[in-house]
Amino acid sequence: EEGAKEGGAKEEGANEAGMKGQETGPEPGEEGLPWSGKKVSICGDSISTFTGYIPDNYSQFYPQCGEIPTVEETWWMQVMERTGFELCSNASFSGSTVSGQSQDNHEGTYACGNQRIADLAGPEGSWPDVILVLMGTNDLLYSIPMGAYDGTSQVEEGYIQTFSEAYGLMLDKMHMWYPDAKIYCCTIMEVSQWDDAGNSFPFQNEHGLTAKNYNDCIKAVAQAKGAAVIDVFGCGVTYENAMEYTSDGVHPNAAGAALIADKVCEGLGAE
Repeated sequence: EEGAKEGGAKEEGANEAGMKGQETGPEPGEEGLPWSGKKVSICGDSISTFTGYIPDNYSQFYPQCGEIPTVEETWWMQVMERTGFELCSNASFSGSTVSGQSQDNHEGTYACGNQRIADLAGPEGSWPDVILVLMGTNDLLYSIPMGAYDGTSQVEEGYIQTFSEAYGLMLDKMHMWYPDAKIYCCTIMEVSQWDDAGNSFPFQNEHGLTAKNYNDCIKAVAQAKGAAVIDVFGCGVTYENAMEYTSDGVHPNAAGAALIADKVCEGLGAE
């Protein structure tokens, strides 16, 4: 990620990621796992990528970069193992923002874009039962303006320049394309940086905003759109321990991914 320049919170090139969930999971399935037999799709950025599991044209981060060498150590695969989900699609694009060209029909770069929404469908057009959204880290790092969208009005298609409008349009499209899917919006993990002396602090973008500010927006827009919220920000990764749980203040290592998985499983009603 581009952004924090003093030792943390930096992603390379095209690489870049509380209200309890209002929806609860189903009763445990035959295998004793709460979501057995249900299909899940992931809408994410570099934090959720892994080569071979995302569309071929999508930019990846793990395992080539970062410190998650096996797919079993990614947060989303851990969630699948513990919930019984089957993967419908992992539409995670490294370096991607929620904001941008909503009428993109080819690249998948923007989470509010048509192609990203279409890519949440699985092979042969299968639809997800659940969509997990972990997006917003790059909007913070790239200093995308927050905006003041309250989630109640319709957002006009085009190049969406504010995070709040883009997040609302993304959710509207998910509801429209996959009307039976339960949508869980994850807040983003703390984005941290540190100086040469090892002093760590939350990353602030050029607007003076931190992950907390973008998370407040995620919670408000998700509530307005009837989506559940999982507070990944509270997973246990903080600016104080970012050196232990991330490789660069942005991207979780295997230990950090385990903390994210714990929080998501908690929000999904799984142990």
